[in-house]
Amino acid sequence: MKKQIQTIEQVDLEILKEHFETITFNSEFDLVYEKQIPNTGIVLVDGGLDLLINKKHTEIKLPGVILGIKNMLENVPFKFKCRVKEQTKLILIPKSEIMKILKEKNSKLYKILKSAAA
Repeated sequence: MKKQIQTIEQVDLEILKEHFETITFNSEFDLVYEKQIPNTGIVLVDGGLDLLINKKHTEIKLPGVILGIKNMLENVPFKFKCRVKEQTKLILIPKSEIMKILKEKNSKLYKILKSAAA
């Protein structure tokens, strides 16, 4: 599962917050299902995510965790289910935006997303 979860530095999280909307989930919500190929990059800003793999729960609370970018680019499905906890703040980056950023190789956003896809 570690290969599907990347973490960025706080300074990079701040850059993403400047460029993308932060969404607050007021109630728990299943955001990702096992075997789903993502079409959105998910960045944890504040709150928590509950990952379920093989009936084992792992709670993620570290701001700057990124899910989905590597899976999206490699066309690989998630190996876990992800539930957003109540009052969690996320940045959701659509695939179209990610692809556009990755074509512009000289931007700060490029460097952040490229490292998340490594």
